[in-house]
Amino acid sequence: MALFKFSFFFLIINFFSCMQQFSIPDTIEDKTSQTIFGAGDTTYLQLNPVWGYEYGISDPTEISIAQDGQIFIADSASNSIIVLDQNGNSSENVSGLNNLKDYSGESISPIDVDIDQKMNVFFIDGSQRIFIWNLYWNQTGIRKISVSASFKHIESGIEQVETLGTDDWLYLVNHSEWEIVDTVFSDSPQLIDSLLAPHIFYDGADLINRYLDLFYNPQFSQFTGISSPSGEENLVYVSDNYGGINNQFRVLEIKFQRSLVLELGDGQRVWAFNGVFGSTVKGYGTGAGTVHSPSSIEVDYEGNLYYTQSGDFFPVHKLIPNLSGDFAIYLSGFQPGVNDIMNASLFGNAVDIAVDQKRFVYVVDAVDSDIIVFDSYGNYFKEAGYLTQDSTDVPIMNKVSAVAVDDRGVVYVCDRGNGSIYRFVLSSSLDDDIIPKD
Repeated sequence: MALFKFSFFFLIINFFSCMQQFSIPDTIEDKTSQTIFGAGDTTYLQLNPVWGYEYGISDPTEISIAQDGQIFIADSASNSIIVLDQNGNSSENVSGLNNLKDYSGESISPIDVDIDQKMNVFFIDGSQRIFIWNLYWNQTGIRKISVSASFKHIESGIEQVETLGTDDWLYLVNHSEWEIVDTVFSDSPQLIDSLLAPHIFYDGADLINRYLDLFYNPQFSQFTGISSPSGEENLVYVSDNYGGINNQFRVLEIKFQRSLVLELGDGQRVWAFNGVFGSTVKGYGTGAGTVHSPSSIEVDYEGNLYYTQSGDFFPVHKLIPNLSGDFAIYLSGFQPGVNDIMNASLFGNAVDIAVDQKRFVYVVDAVDSDIIVFDSYGNYFKEAGYLTQDSTDVPIMNKVSAVAVDDRGVVYVCDRGNGSIYRFVLSSSLDDDIIPKD
């Protein structure tokens, strides 16, 4: 991928045309008390140009950055997911994510998007459904799809033939005591096209998920955020804002279930997956590490979960998994009175969250239309989103909805009010040689 190379020389020459200086609070207790930073101070600077309608963007609702550096933007108004490289150029390698429609032909308005290591692009529309589109499959193509197979029980040697789509098929392909000894494939264009196009990965209304998720009403789920681990784990996390009469606010784990075998255009044979209910990671509550009206979710490279919410009492939470026992236990990683990030007075309305490679936390405040940054311990660090005019701090953005950070530390912010993506970089990185991935 051809991307910008920022050097110190380039940035000095273009400093006044490409960047703006910001100010941050004197104290974390009072966001209205600001101090102006001059040369030598560390602050967030804006990178130009702003990515707006010229880049195909109209309603940037959410944003995510893939492992290869490509930027995926959920654009709700256009029913599309826009893909750009780090120059802001439309990706020539990605097509099929515009004018999204479901199986019934209804338009899909994506509100969040995330990409895993397998290049699965997951997106949600605020309902109980998760959609999927695989970038790698679309780049290599699919030659054929399994429609039946002969299975052998490893211990007894008993063989059984099953057809795609049956309950027995799903049982056999997902249990380690059975192995496939022969497969019948089809090159049906209709089957292939259905997998190359965006399609449903998980539906809470499906009978299997209503059976597995006994204590909730998954058919009424209202997913507000989705995030996938950075490793090879076969799962995704979603935040559910359904609530209902029993306060069914929660964070869910959705597991991968093998569904069929694909032979790709390069000869590889890979599994395709459906999503099934795995567990409720955390449910309703008002204390640290509980869930009340969640609005977004993020997972860092260590598997820690972060989420924002509008309900009582704390807008930002962190969950640390303890996997030492038979069941995973998630403990609160931030505590009131200990970590600044648990100070609810810092936020007008925390609506989105991102975590960088150093586990610094970036929180979108929709009221002030800025980004509040905390270090890995949840201590207040800085803010981004203001420019100084005549000694007055003026917000640059007016309806901020989402944030993402790439592995160079560049911060990307969705502003639905201006229909644009803004980018910021910490001034202390100006003398770094920022070389995006090829």
